[in-house]
Parts: sequence; C-alpha cells; structure tokens
Amino acid sequence: MSIDRVRVSPLVRGSISSDGLVLLDVSGGLVFASNVVGARIWRLIEEQHAIAEIARCIASEFGVALDRAAADVEAFVAALCARGVVSPEEPC
Repeated sequence: MSIDRVRVSPLVRGSISSDGLVLLDVSGGLVFASNVVGARIWRLIEEQHAIAEIARCIASEFGVALDRAAADVEAFVAALCARGVVSPEEPC
C-alpha cells in the first residue's frame, strides 16, 4: 500500500474504551469494531500522523517488529478505506 496519510470521514463517529474501538458510520449504519491496537491506530489517524509514523508508534508501544507493525497498520488502514471510514490522499 502506498498511502501516506488518511483522514477520517466526517460521517464517522468513534468510541474508544479499555476494550478497544467501535466506529459508526452515521449515514450508512456501518459498525466497525477493533481491539486496543486498532484503537491506538485510530487515535493516531485522528491526530493526522503519517502511516509510517503510526507503524513506528505501534512497534514501539506494543513491542513488535517494525515490519510486522507496518504490515498490520497497512492492513487495518486498508480495511477502513474499503469501508469508507477513512479517505486516503491517494486512491485506495
């Protein structure tokens, strides 16, 4: 994936708890849930971090190899993009 940054759709509302993340697309009724790692990725997306920086944060905070974190972050962002939850600066 060659997406550098994404932005959150204005139609999506997120709720983060100790259990993870729940997203709701208020226009289409889509509900998307994730664990605490997904919640952290979401928070970093909301803070407008670049995808590479998000992967570095995840690797550091969760003690995983950078290549694994990068692959997981890219897969998570791709899933959000496919559901219209985020919009890339380039097409998905």
